[in-house]
Amino acid sequence: MTRLQARLKPEHRLLYPSLNSITWYEVTPLFPGVTARTLNMAGERLTRLKTAHDYATVHAEHLEFRSKPDTKEG
Repeated sequence: MTRLQARLKPEHRLLYPSLNSITWYEVTPLFPGVTARTLNMAGERLTRLKTAHDYATVHAEHLEFRSKPDTKEG
């Protein structure tokens, strides 16, 4: 399973005051056991981010994504 990270695009920072647009956050499942991205009732893709103290649910279009860097040496 590919681990993803996401950060807020700078143009959307005012919509999410609790998120920093330069910090990469770990992407977590919206619901336990759900690993595929799905649409909400309005047809919008949502992403759940793990923050330092809680979780934040953000529209996927408001984020940049990358694979989590490999921290293993060797």
